[in-house]
Amino acid sequence: MASPSLTSGSLPGHIRRIALPMSVGYFFNTMYNVVDSFYAGRISTEALAAMALSFPVFFIIIAISGGLARGASALIANALGANQESEAGTLSVQVISLGIICSIVVSAIGLTTAYPLFQFLGATGNTLDLADQYLSPLFFGTVFFLLSSMSNAILLAHGDSKTYSRVLIIGFFLNLILDPWFLYGGFGLPAMGIRGIAWATVCIQALGGMYLFSVVLRRGHIASLCYEHIKPKLTIYRQILRQGIPTSFNLMSVALGFFVTTYFLKFYGEVSVAAFGIGTRIEQIALLPSIGLGSAIISIVGQNNGAGHSERVRECVRLCLKYGIYLILAASIGLGVFAPWLVKLFTEDAEVIAVGTRYVRIMAFIQWSYVVGFIYIGFLQAMKRPMYGLIESVVRKVILPIIGCTLVVHVFQLGLDGFWISMCVINVSVVIVTICYSQSVLSKLRDTESPTEGTRKSC
Repeated sequence: MASPSLTSGSLPGHIRRIALPMSVGYFFNTMYNVVDSFYAGRISTEALAAMALSFPVFFIIIAISGGLARGASALIANALGANQESEAGTLSVQVISLGIICSIVVSAIGLTTAYPLFQFLGATGNTLDLADQYLSPLFFGTVFFLLSSMSNAILLAHGDSKTYSRVLIIGFFLNLILDPWFLYGGFGLPAMGIRGIAWATVCIQALGGMYLFSVVLRRGHIASLCYEHIKPKLTIYRQILRQGIPTSFNLMSVALGFFVTTYFLKFYGEVSVAAFGIGTRIEQIALLPSIGLGSAIISIVGQNNGAGHSERVRECVRLCLKYGIYLILAASIGLGVFAPWLVKLFTEDAEVIAVGTRYVRIMAFIQWSYVVGFIYIGFLQAMKRPMYGLIESVVRKVILPIIGCTLVVHVFQLGLDGFWISMCVINVSVVIVTICYSQSVLSKLRDTESPTEGTRKSC
């Protein structure tokens, strides 16, 4: 069943309908990764290290698929809001074909460069072999990651987040079965070790991607699959890439920023690095509702911007900010109170628990800035302004941390609390700039509808 238009009806209802399933789905996706790490740890410490080493390389797939998907969602949603159904259908089929082409390129590059890249990162011996065994199947399955993301982009542009959420939830439970089966073998399958964990993910992505694509086809969201529609149209590819590439690089900067922070933390010892890794996992779980709101705002603002309903655009941003702040304030209080017990879920090392608890409690004070940033960046993406998100991310996660951490560690030689506080100052400073810029964009919006129509549609 097709999702209702987001250009009319209750905005709070639309936000809840899109954001809640996405938040739940991403929670199960986070737990999916925990299951993979658990079974890698059952193989050996080297296998766990190999998986951790593989993540930044594998993140390239995530960044490309996620960036193109968010860019495509914004374009399709704007076309739908402008009642350009034919253009939306053409964009959708071109998104699929572009995703397939990108997956072939990424697979070819990844399979030929991953091994030397691991060597460059310092992997040797068994860890190097295990990392290559884990990552190679994932690059073979890149097409399914892209198919899943592109299909979800189309569904999300139509306001449907429940289908993808169901896929993520079912994928988690399938992973509970396939991981040990492929790892240890049985029922006719040989034991595959860490390679089996990767093949389990590829199988689940294949099932999920094909199902999502079948839903897109069944609902008639794409133009026909005849050669005329599916052959590459460079003008449309340019539109999608212009929206998607900045977001992809934005996501890649997440991994780069993690490297920067980890590099400077090594001067405080391995305990601080371990505590940071655990703390960021806890923060990710606390921020899951904001991911849902970020998805909702792209769909809703995209459609209403395309329809020229500026008042609904402003109201959607206001509501998402309100919901996000309420949710993250509650989560921040929980982080502050339960920090020791949350850290203990990941380690039994008393020193790591102490440092991790301190990190979580300090960072609890700025969780609001992450939420506000996510929502405004999503708004700008929906308004077809993706470049700000790229600039913001590079400045906040790479440039300012390099400068700030150098001052903290080497010039002023502050303690670990000073390091955490510098991270807080950087994030809050950048989000203030983001608020100012986004508000200037909002203030320039003009309605193309009559005041009475706008009032009626906002109810």
